[in-house]
Amino acid sequence: MNTEDNKALARRMQEDVWNEGNVDAVDDLLTEGFVQHSPWEPSELRGRAEFKEQIEAFRAAFPDLHGTIDDVIAEGDTVANRFTMHATHRGEFMGVEPTGTEVELVGTIFARVEDGRIAERWVVDHALGFLEQLGAVSER
Repeated sequence: MNTEDNKALARRMQEDVWNEGNVDAVDDLLTEGFVQHSPWEPSELRGRAEFKEQIEAFRAAFPDLHGTIDDVIAEGDTVANRFTMHATHRGEFMGVEPTGTEVELVGTIFARVEDGRIAERWVVDHALGFLEQLGAVSER
């Protein structure tokens, strides 16, 4: 794959999986041995099934979730994107009952592509700010 293909892969992850909630697309987008590192619990996800569970839990709590890729760059087998997600808290999330609060999550994802699929992702987002918006943690 070339860098443009890798950028398209990152965009498909945002559009098909996160925005549309199409967890079946995960099978096409991720390798079987996929690993994700992030500030969320669990901090490391292994395999497609665990990633699908995370998507389903997030979308159950935030059914109107919609994100944009604000920037995307690629070099070699690495693609990075900066994203912004907006959603309304409509379901239980990390022990917090629905608040109806509109929230925003910003961050950056670095992904390593292997044979046309994402093999590994490093998510660096503003999880603390997101949890503060929900009232799950006290503001600093």
